[in-house]
Amino acid sequence: MAFPLIAIAASLAPEIIRLIAGDRAGTLARTVADAVRQAAGTEDPAAARAALAADAEKASALRVRLAEIALEGERLSAEREAGRRGAALDALRATLGDTQSARASMAEMIRGGSRLAWGPATVSSLVVLGFFAVLILLVTLDAGPGGAARFDPQVASVINITVGSLGAAFAAVVNFWIGSSQSSREKDAIVGRLQDAQAQQVQAAMATLRDVAPASPLRPVSLVPPSGAPSVMLSGEDRFDACLDEVLRSEGGFVNHPADPGGATNMGITLRTLSEFRDGKATEADVRALTRAEAREIYRARYWNPMRCAELPAGVDLMVFDFGVNAGTARSVRMLQRAVGVSADGSLGPITLAAVRACRDAELIGRLAEARTAYYRGLGTFPVFGRGWTRRVDAVRRAALGMAAGAGPLPLVA
Repeated sequence: MAFPLIAIAASLAPEIIRLIAGDRAGTLARTVADAVRQAAGTEDPAAARAALAADAEKASALRVRLAEIALEGERLSAEREAGRRGAALDALRATLGDTQSARASMAEMIRGGSRLAWGPATVSSLVVLGFFAVLILLVTLDAGPGGAARFDPQVASVINITVGSLGAAFAAVVNFWIGSSQSSREKDAIVGRLQDAQAQQVQAAMATLRDVAPASPLRPVSLVPPSGAPSVMLSGEDRFDACLDEVLRSEGGFVNHPADPGGATNMGITLRTLSEFRDGKATEADVRALTRAEAREIYRARYWNPMRCAELPAGVDLMVFDFGVNAGTARSVRMLQRAVGVSADGSLGPITLAAVRACRDAELIGRLAEARTAYYRGLGTFPVFGRGWTRRVDAVRRAALGMAAGAGPLPLVA
């Protein structure tokens, strides 16, 4: 296994390690190593690191390729796990089916008046009575004189065999009359052992990669808050509210600038947007009277949720959300997709999300800010609104970097 090349891949896409550790055949590791080799144009780890560090386009293309490999690995892993669980479920169904079939046959004989129907009940009663009788007898027997054993070794051996046989027969009786979850327990035990083995493999792989991977500019940097305060993982609602506060700070209150094609606007909500949200024609007075609570729900329904901002890293969510509010959701998603090097179709799906998570948050925030500024400069209204747009980009970028630093590194997907 080419650990140095895999270490380079892990520095760009940390989630790939878990998948490599869980691939016993080593196919995924070879695929990852080949991807790094092709992107860097060399098999030498030091030369590969230097080539990727010097060429941002190569590094970005490799991140996308690793994201695709990770998605394919997740899909295959899910299929294998589904197959294993299906096989265990089929075995359990077969066992229960045999038991149910035997009980059904007995019930049919009872309805037919056959004397053979009482055979299972009689045998079961004898086994249960015999099991508990022997068990009680062994418990109540006193030891011999001076604490010696009550039985000689040969008799004790016969008793052990008898008790073992009665115990097995008692288990079979319980299984016949009540049903057994033994297959389910065995399945859970097997799954538990596999999970333990996988966890050990992940730890071993991570330790090996830490040993063989020297520090390099490709290693992700964990940012800390400027104040030195501990990182705090915000909930989805808290993150939405934090991003909304930044948006509303930029949008301000009611305005109706003659050069603004949006017309009457309050807290960033235009007359047209309010009419569509209320499913009826709104007036300028309605826009002026808009409450923050209604504006919050409009932003959630029309911008935050459609762009899947809750699934983006902290800080990146603000960049995408704020630009979507200002320039449209599809345009904002396409800008994000171009920044991470995937097809810019305006639909944020699993490929885009994987590519985003493979990027350094701070670098991606910077690229989005630059792309947004370039977009504004290409508009005909830039001479009128350009200064305000530029200030907004700078303010949002600073806030996004603060959010990314405060959130800490993203955890690996379990």
